[in-house]
Parts: sequence; structure tokens; C-alpha cells
Amino acid sequence: MVPVASLVGMGFSLVVSMVVPLALLVFLMLRRAADGTRANSHLGRTFACGMVAFAGSQVLTRMPLMAYLSTIEQPWAQFLVSAPVASVTAGLFEETGRLLAMLWLMRRFHRWIDGVTFGLGHGWLEAVLLVGLSSVVNLALALSINSGQVPQGLPPGALQTLTDTLVNTPSELFYLTALERLSAIALHMGLSVLVLGGIVCGRRLLFWALAVLVHGVANLAIVLTAQVAPVLVAELVLVALVAAFWWWYVWPSRSRFPEQVGPEPVARG
Repeated sequence: MVPVASLVGMGFSLVVSMVVPLALLVFLMLRRAADGTRANSHLGRTFACGMVAFAGSQVLTRMPLMAYLSTIEQPWAQFLVSAPVASVTAGLFEETGRLLAMLWLMRRFHRWIDGVTFGLGHGWLEAVLLVGLSSVVNLALALSINSGQVPQGLPPGALQTLTDTLVNTPSELFYLTALERLSAIALHMGLSVLVLGGIVCGRRLLFWALAVLVHGVANLAIVLTAQVAPVLVAELVLVALVAAFWWWYVWPSRSRFPEQVGPEPVARG
């Protein structure tokens, strides 16, 4: 039997990764200004731009590249997919995709809230692909196991392996997965504000490089910490880094961004 605490943890991870970001987007879209008008407009567009950036920088490029590199001869394969290199390449690919998407798709949308929702869309799609979909499968399989129903279409060996994994995985890991996704989404929101801030102040390459550095340090910190300490400690390190980043730059930077959406481009006739 899969413990009840694990079932709740799977459901919690599912809600955090797939529902919470969308709920936050809806909240931001429905906020009202003091005069009763809609405080923020076009946030659905910037959210979608963030999704496009993640799909382009990870799903269509880096992930296939890393899969290919893992097949080449040793010792190069082991080095190229190692934690330090993977941490750096994740920052390079994602921050480059973030910058290009903002330059091409968000020419009028340079508000602070645009950066936040861009990162929210980026982080939401990542959470869905990395955690949300697997949480759906795990939860469905766990409920089948506990009800005594054998899922159809799985080889006996694979079914037994999945069952053993779900039964023996410590329940707290499912909750820590949710915490990791919340931290990652907050990091993407902050990095998006950082990259957009570079565009606003005319120092896009410098701010892009800073975003790559922050991204790489955060990734590497959690990987290296997890190798020498419990997973909880590694997740708390990530939480601390993200909180420090928001305190140091993201929240104080609000006044450096325009308050309104830019004007429509003038058609040339």
C-alpha cells in the first residue's frame, strides 16, 4: 500500500506545479486600481511569452542536445552532462531564450509586472513538464495500487518497479518536490525581471550575464548541497538564495520600470 501521506504529497505537488501559478496569474489579472479600473493588462500575453521562452530554450534545444551528448564516448559524455556543466548550460540556454523572447515578443511590455508574469509562465510550463505530469501518473497509479486494481498495459517487471518506488519513497520527498517547484518558479520570476531590467536600462548584455550567473549558482548550489546534506537542507538553501535575490534586486527594482504598456507601433504606409 502507498502511504496516505504520500498520496497527499503527490496531490500537493500536482496542485503546486499546475494550479498555483495559474491562480496567481488570475489574481494579478483581476487586480483593480484605486479608481476601480483593471490594474494590469496584457498579462496573459506576457505569461504566454514566458512559456514560449522555456519551450524554445529547453524543450526544443537544450534537452535534445543533452540527450545526444549523453550518448557520445566516455569520458566526454560524463563530463558534459555532469552537474556543474548542466548547471551552466541551463543558465546559458534559458537566459538566452528569455532575452530573445523579450526582445522579439515583448517590445511594448516593459513593466515590472510583465517580467514577473513572463517568469511565471516560464516556471509554470517547466513545473508542468517536470513535476505536474509525473504527479498525475504517480497519483493515478498509487490509487490503483491501493484499490487492488492492476493498471493495464504495463509489463509485469515495470509495474513492480513502479509499485516498489511509490511504496518505498519517503512521503516527505513529495512535499519537498513542491517546495522546490515554488522556489524555482520564484527564481524564474526574479530572473525575468532582471533580464527585462537590462532591456529597460539599455544594458541588456550585462544583465543577461548576471542572470546566467545567478541561474547557474542557484542550480549548482542545490546540486552540490544535496550531495553532502539531506534533501531538506538543499531545498532550504535554494529558498534562501531565491529570497536573497528578491530582497537584493527584484522587489527594490520596481521603480526602475515604466508603469504603462508602451504605445502601439506606427504602421508605415
